Amino acid sequence: MSKFLYTILIKIFYIPFCLIIFFRIFINKEDKSKFTEKIFPAKFKRPDGYLFWFHVASLGEFNSIIPILNYFNEKNKNYNFLITTTTLSSYKEFKKKYEDNNNFFHQFLPYDTNFLINNFFKNWRPDIVSFVDSEIWPNFILKIGKENLPFLLLNARITKKSFKRWKIVNNFASELFSKFTLCIASSKETIDYLKYFNVSNVKFFGNIKYCSLIKIGKNTKEYQFDQIINNFVWCAISTHPNEEIFLGKAHKIIQKKLKPSTLILIPRHINKIQKISSNLKKMGFDVQLKNEKDSINKNTEIALVNYYGEIAKYLKKINQIFIGKSLLGKLKNRGGQNPIDAAKLGCKVYHGPYVYNFREIYDFLGNKNLSKKIITPEELAQNIIKNSGKFGEKKHETNQELENLSKDIFNNTISEYEKLIK
Repeated sequence: MSKFLYTILIKIFYIPFCLIIFFRIFINKEDKSKFTEKIFPAKFKRPDGYLFWFHVASLGEFNSIIPILNYFNEKNKNYNFLITTTTLSSYKEFKKKYEDNNNFFHQFLPYDTNFLINNFFKNWRPDIVSFVDSEIWPNFILKIGKENLPFLLLNARITKKSFKRWKIVNNFASELFSKFTLCIASSKETIDYLKYFNVSNVKFFGNIKYCSLIKIGKNTKEYQFDQIINNFVWCAISTHPNEEIFLGKAHKIIQKKLKPSTLILIPRHINKIQKISSNLKKMGFDVQLKNEKDSINKNTEIALVNYYGEIAKYLKKINQIFIGKSLLGKLKNRGGQNPIDAAKLGCKVYHGPYVYNFREIYDFLGNKNLSKKIITPEELAQNIIKNSGKFGEKKHETNQELENLSKDIFNNTISEYEKLIK
């Protein structure tokens, strides 16, 4: 009954979904040349040879599979890779990394209705399929099951909230999860949830995001920091609306002890940057909107980064990092952003109390004294002042146990893939 109801609902919502896509074009949240791939039949020429298909939702999930993509691409030049995504940011990152590689292909994932799914398989005919993280699209999953393809749920993540929803349609959920050849879980919590739905082939090595490859952009302009090398500098990344007020309060305290001080603030959604700037100016700060090639001015109290990409260059230079989406009570069950790159680059990581999405990772980093939970602006400021140092100076090197864990997760994951590649 649940499968039938889903099929009916997916047909009913097709037209509204199309209208939403057209609206998103006007607010620059869709690619104007490729948006049709989501809602209309497309035509692609399948490459000769073995074809991996990875589906990821957004930028974080795409970045998490890059080490796997690179490994198999280097191992066999006859391998091909289809990456499907849903967000514009992940597509832009794909272009940066693989646009010039003839073995890599991109398509936006079509709406989960059968006529688009059949068109997709007519075009691509993949040899092995991986859905990453929490990407569960029932009609696609049922089709892949019919095709009898090796099918992985990679870095599988089921939250408590989504588990409660799946329990309502228990039989349907069990049917869907049974289609996966292998589920590689991202957390021990997810293992328990998958086993509830009678998924038999579940393995856990650790979160694949530990295996991230950190690369500093080739065009990094070091002169961007020239004017602030004698300032005390700290950084906040992936912040969400209203977290800048908390950080501003902390920075006020820091400025009383460390002069001059600069906070580099990198919001998660730069479309809200004018509002963020306005809020900080109301607090009395000298705010600079920093575009990609701009230098940070010496007298800037808060530099608001107004572009995406190359966060790693800030992580490389700055030794104390606050990671956002962790202060807002309304995000209690979905808060947290990935701290692994910052930890790998020798940063001391601070975060708020709401890190559900990366709870096990933060627990690990906290136990190794690589991260610290903070509750108040005063607590954040006191810790940053205590650990202050010269610009570019790292307080600790990457934890060897973190490196070893990354290697183990990667090697075990690759081993599972190689068992399935025919």
